[in-house]
Amino acid sequence: MMKNTFLKTIGTAALAIFTLVIFAQIPASAQDTSGEAQLGELSDELFPQDESARRANARKLEGVWDILVTFRNCQTGEAIRTAPTMSTYVRGGTMVEFGTGSAPLPRSPGQGIWSYIAGRRYTSVFKLFRFGADGSFIGTTKVYRHIELSRNENILNITSASEVFNASGVLIANGCTTETGTRFE
Repeated sequence: MMKNTFLKTIGTAALAIFTLVIFAQIPASAQDTSGEAQLGELSDELFPQDESARRANARKLEGVWDILVTFRNCQTGEAIRTAPTMSTYVRGGTMVEFGTGSAPLPRSPGQGIWSYIAGRRYTSVFKLFRFGADGSFIGTTKVYRHIELSRNENILNITSASEVFNASGVLIANGCTTETGTRFE
């Protein structure tokens, strides 16, 4: 009897999580009156019918991007500062990022991975090294990006969260950014 109650609880929780994941992934816009969010088209976009369609959608992110990063207060969303960066998404799921960093401290380029989610949505994660004014290693930063590609495939909108670690690998800070990018041509 207790086992059945436990299984029902687990099943209900799993169903609730599944429902949240499915509905959280559906984009919504009060300004989109084109009707493209109809179930049939949305289903095809979220779940391409074959692997070749999935690969083709994934490859739309590939290339070099000019990006403007807005650093934000994670609690209020208030903009703190902006800085330029460039990202290159390479076929096969690797990426390189180079930004101006937090002056006056230098930083390395970031290296990481990216993956296709569905539709025009992607994720990436990269890591960079941070150095003190004297050139000594002071830690790393790991950046997690949620990427959405525009319909014309030439603009990126990104939200990201970062973790800042000291030289011993201890988490010392978190960061939040929004980013907008255009293809480098």
